[in-house]
Amino acid sequence: MDDETLLPVLTLGEAQDVVEVLAAVVDGGEVDEQVAYCLLSNLAARVPSRD
Repeated sequence: MDDETLLPVLTLGEAQDVVEVLAAVVDGGEVDEQVAYCLLSNLAARVPSRD
């Protein structure tokens, strides 16, 4: 498998943020939209383009 097929690795802090957002969703709790948007935007910016 070459490096082009791998997605970027999350930092520990980013992974903890993802887990917190997912846990809130699973528990039926409120998710801070601003936090979720920021998290998703930062992660999406790391995914390589397929162009």
